[in-house]
Amino acid sequence: MDLMGPVIGVMLLAVGIETYRNGGSMGWPIAGAVLLVINSWVGWRRLARRRNPIPSP
Repeated sequence: MDLMGPVIGVMLLAVGIETYRNGGSMGWPIAGAVLLVINSWVGWRRLARRRNPIPSP
C-alpha cells in the first residue's frame, strides 16, 4: 500500500492544479504536493529497508 501513495499524490496534485486553474483554492495543489513528497519518502524508505537487510549480530 505504501507504493500506491505516490500515485495517489500525483492524482491529487493533478486535480488540484486543474481546480486552481478553474478558480479554486491554492490549497489543493499545495496539499497534493505535500502528500506526494511524504508518500514518496515513505515508499523510498520502505524499498531501501527491503534492499539492505539489517545484519544480525
